[in-house]
Amino acid sequence: MRKISVMFALLLVVVVATAQSRAEYNRKGDEAMKSLDYHSAKMWYEDGVVNYCDPHSISQLTTIWSADSTMHNVLRGVMNKCLTCLDNRASLDDTTSIIMLIRYYSEGIGVYKNETKAELWKSRLEKIKNPYQAEYGQRGSKTPREKEKMDFFAGYAATLEAPFGLTFGGVGRTVGWYLRFRTNMSFQNYDNEFGMEGSEPFIVGGLSDALPHFTGKNEYKVDTKVNAYVGTVGLVFKIVPSFYLSVGGGYCKREFLAKYNKVGKTVADYDPSGPFWAVSNDKKSTYSGAAIDLDGTFKIGESFYGSIGCTTFNFKNLSVNAGIGVFF
Repeated sequence: MRKISVMFALLLVVVVATAQSRAEYNRKGDEAMKSLDYHSAKMWYEDGVVNYCDPHSISQLTTIWSADSTMHNVLRGVMNKCLTCLDNRASLDDTTSIIMLIRYYSEGIGVYKNETKAELWKSRLEKIKNPYQAEYGQRGSKTPREKEKMDFFAGYAATLEAPFGLTFGGVGRTVGWYLRFRTNMSFQNYDNEFGMEGSEPFIVGGLSDALPHFTGKNEYKVDTKVNAYVGTVGLVFKIVPSFYLSVGGGYCKREFLAKYNKVGKTVADYDPSGPFWAVSNDKKSTYSGAAIDLDGTFKIGESFYGSIGCTTFNFKNLSVNAGIGVFF
């Protein structure tokens, strides 16, 4: 019994000495902080972090990092140790350490900013605070959970040949959708088909009552116009909070038109109801088929976005596209 009492007394002495030692480095560190002697404070708090992963020491070193940017190079080594300590505590679901980790990765304290890791720790914290997020239980009863909010967006969209368009969609925590339509605002009707013989255009099949006379003096020797339409739908993937990748498919149509008049052998044979339009039979300039979108979207602030990407038409023609818009 006497031996047990002696061992207990020795253990008590060790515990008290350790507690006094811990209190000493924090006390001296706090004294240095009061006089803004950050170098001395760093030395004392570093002892607490390296030997004990002391939460108070970690908190005070974080304060120094935020208060004096000139200390960053001096602090970088011990801040890495702070990060390791916080990671270990956070793995045991210590919410205070998780909150500190979110701040470290969001502000770049001792490490490079990493919004992805910050979001992961935010999700971990949310799960700890709301452990009953899944729906279960008796029919008609649900456990409380926070509904996932979907952000909707709308904006202007364009390609080089179809510069007028609209995009509308929505995106949740990681995945969303979009609808998009673009055109060049040309809806010209036509009544014939034309081809090229060398540099001379001609109406395919001829005309029974008059001869075609094409107008214009450009490289085709005709006045031309293009009807262009593109409609696509697709998925949006949130890669990081400020960047989205979207991919989709749909239908495109391009019609290359030429203007002509109907004339006969005499002036009296001229058809005054013209001019008329004919569509090209060249499949390189007139085609319809699949359209495939691939875009990257950058969120600007809380409400605006800009996007840039490309669209393939009928798996042969490629065009750059871009857009701007708002989240709401």
